[in-house]
Amino acid sequence: MIHATRVLLINAINTYAEVETRYPNLGLGYLAASVRKKLSDAPIEFKIIDRNIQQVIKEFKPNLAGITSVSQNFNIAQKYADYCGSQGIPVVMGGIHITCIPESLPKSASAACLGESEWTFVDIMKAFLNNSLNPHTLNSISGIAYWEDGKLIKTKPRTFEFCLDNIPLPARDLLPIESHSYMFTSRGCPYLCSFCASSRFWNKVRFFSAEYVVNEIEVLIRDYNVKMISFFDDLFISHRQRMRDIVSLLERRSLIGKVDFTCSCRANMVDDELAQILARMGVVSVGIGFESGNDEILKYLKGKTISVEHNKRAIDILKRNDIAVNGSFVIGSPRETKEQIIDTYNFIKNNNLDLFDIYLLTPYPGTPVWEYAKSRGIVSDPVFDWSRLNINTCQISNKKIIILSEVLSKKQLLSLYRKFICLRFWRNIQKVIHHPMRRDVPKMVWKKLKELLYLKKA
Repeated sequence: MIHATRVLLINAINTYAEVETRYPNLGLGYLAASVRKKLSDAPIEFKIIDRNIQQVIKEFKPNLAGITSVSQNFNIAQKYADYCGSQGIPVVMGGIHITCIPESLPKSASAACLGESEWTFVDIMKAFLNNSLNPHTLNSISGIAYWEDGKLIKTKPRTFEFCLDNIPLPARDLLPIESHSYMFTSRGCPYLCSFCASSRFWNKVRFFSAEYVVNEIEVLIRDYNVKMISFFDDLFISHRQRMRDIVSLLERRSLIGKVDFTCSCRANMVDDELAQILARMGVVSVGIGFESGNDEILKYLKGKTISVEHNKRAIDILKRNDIAVNGSFVIGSPRETKEQIIDTYNFIKNNNLDLFDIYLLTPYPGTPVWEYAKSRGIVSDPVFDWSRLNINTCQISNKKIIILSEVLSKKQLLSLYRKFICLRFWRNIQKVIHHPMRRDVPKMVWKKLKELLYLKKA
C-alpha cells in the first residue's frame, strides 16, 4: 500500500480579527492546484488551515508544512514554523513578507519561496519527494532562500509565469467557499503608490485571459452557488479591452444577473464608458483608494497622476451609474499638517460615498515608506515586532502604534484619527442598510463583536 505524502498549508493570521477571517487564502489554493497539475502521479494529500495548528498537526500528521503570512502576522508565522520544527516537520515559508525580507526566515524553516511561487513550490515538492531538501538540492531551485552554515543563501530569481492561464484554478475543494467569494483576474499594478508593496512583489502586470476569468466565474456559480464575487486584483480595470471581452463572454454564456460583482478602481481611470461597462457586467460596488482630500498629500502617496478633482469626478460618475462607492483614506504622512488632514475629513463629509475606511500611514517592507521609516530608525529588519504593522489600529496598544508624522505628536494624530472613526461609525451605519453588500453585515457584526470581546480580555 502506497502512503500519501501529507502536506499542511498554513495561513498565519490573527483568528480573532474579523477582516482576516472573512475569506480563505486563495494563494495556498493555487499552490495545491499547481502541485496536483504537475505531479499528478504522486500520492499527495493537502490540507489548508488558519487555526488550531497544534491539534491539526496531531491529527493530520503532515510530512511537510508550508506557511504564508503578511508582515503584520509574521510573529505568528515564526511561532508556527518553530512549532513544526520542534515536531520534526520540514517547513517552507512564502508570501509577501518573506519575499521582501528573506533575512527574517526562521532557522527552523528549511526554505522560503520568494515571489510568485506556484512552480517554485512544485520544485520544492519534487525535491522533498526525493528525500533531498538539502542545501545542494535547494541551490538548484530558482526563487528560494535558505540558511547554510549560518549564512542566508538566495538562489537566482525565478522568471514570472508569462501566461497566467497556465496556472490552474485554485483548489477550492480545500477551502470553505461561501456565497460571497473572491477571485483574482490579474497580478500586479501599473502604479507605484509609496505605501503599497504589491506592485513591488509582482514586479509587472499580467492578466488571466477573459476566457479563463469567465470559466472561473462559471465554476463558482455552478459548483459553489456563489452569489457575489469580489475581484481582489490590485486594479481590475487596468485592461479595458479585456473587461469588454469578459462582459461579452458573460452575456454569451447567460451568466449576467446570476452573480453580483465588486472590484477596485483608481479614480483617474474612471470615466463614463468604464462605469457603463461595470454596470453592464453586474458590478454593484467598487472600492477606491482615495487616500486624501489634499492634492499635496495625494502626490506624496500616489504620484502625479491623481488629484482631488479626479476623486470627486469618479464618485459622481459611478453613482450616476448606480454603483456603490467605498473609499479608503490614509492620514499621518510625514509632512501632513492638521489642516491637510481636515481636508480629507471634509472630503468624506461632502462627497456621496457609501462606506469608507480610515488608516494611519503604516510602513510595509518593500515600499518607499518602509525605507523612509528605516532611515528615521522607526523600523528595522530583519528583527522587529511585526505586529506593530497592524493597520487595524484598534487591535494594538498605543505604545505599539507607529507614527511617521514629523509635524504632529502621537496624541494629536490619534485624536484626529478618532474623529474619523466617529464619522465612519455613524456614516457607515446610515449607508450600509441600502448597500449591495448588506447581506454580509450580520456575519461581520457577529465576528466583530467576538473580536472586541477578545481585545477587551487581552
